[in-house]
Amino acid sequence: MSATGALPPAAEPTAPTTVLVVDDHALFRDGLIALISRWADFEVIGTAADGAEAVRLAAALHPGLVLMDVRMDGMGGVEATRLITEADPAITVAMLTMSNLGEDVYQALRNGAHGYLSKDEPADRLHDYLAGLMRGEAAMSSAIAARVLAEFGAQGGSARPVPPAHERLTHRERDVLRLLVEGMSNEEIARDLFLSEATVKKHLGSIMTKLHVRNRVQAAVLGLRQGIVG
Repeated sequence: MSATGALPPAAEPTAPTTVLVVDDHALFRDGLIALISRWADFEVIGTAADGAEAVRLAAALHPGLVLMDVRMDGMGGVEATRLITEADPAITVAMLTMSNLGEDVYQALRNGAHGYLSKDEPADRLHDYLAGLMRGEAAMSSAIAARVLAEFGAQGGSARPVPPAHERLTHRERDVLRLLVEGMSNEEIARDLFLSEATVKKHLGSIMTKLHVRNRVQAAVLGLRQGIVG
């Protein structure tokens, strides 16, 4: 209480993240909507059954998060993700799919997806992934991450030469990128490197600028593909 006896103003509640759900299977789409309706920090504001409809609704509704199926009739999720993120980079897109094929993952991430999650995830884990994603953390199902890492490992001898921009990463930035590739959150990276989370965020911003990528998942993929970390 202040010297005048007045109580400090109460903190305003945080608005929920608005969500656009995109899936061509009505039963799964309706089930996902019902699940999200139980979460106080997310709110579904629209649904789409194909990529073209998703692009139109994203432009009209400006959701904070798009949950995007990969394979749909007509325009698929990978192309829709490219169009949505090019038009509005502030929109976060998470691929939510049964497919964990490497090429789907690579193309989705190249097209601006921030996360790639399996439809097999338990409800509470899905929520944790999405909440972390909206805090700026990477979101990738463990099974998909393992597949991605395995495929990159198989390509180990064919990595392209590292461009000069990559060579400008400091030793500490490379340490941060290495832990990012391992799937660590900002808090875990900070603890491992004895840094503050604010410092980790600063390093991540510098890494993304130097690598010319839009998000931490793209930074991790590029770090593996081009041999910056391994």
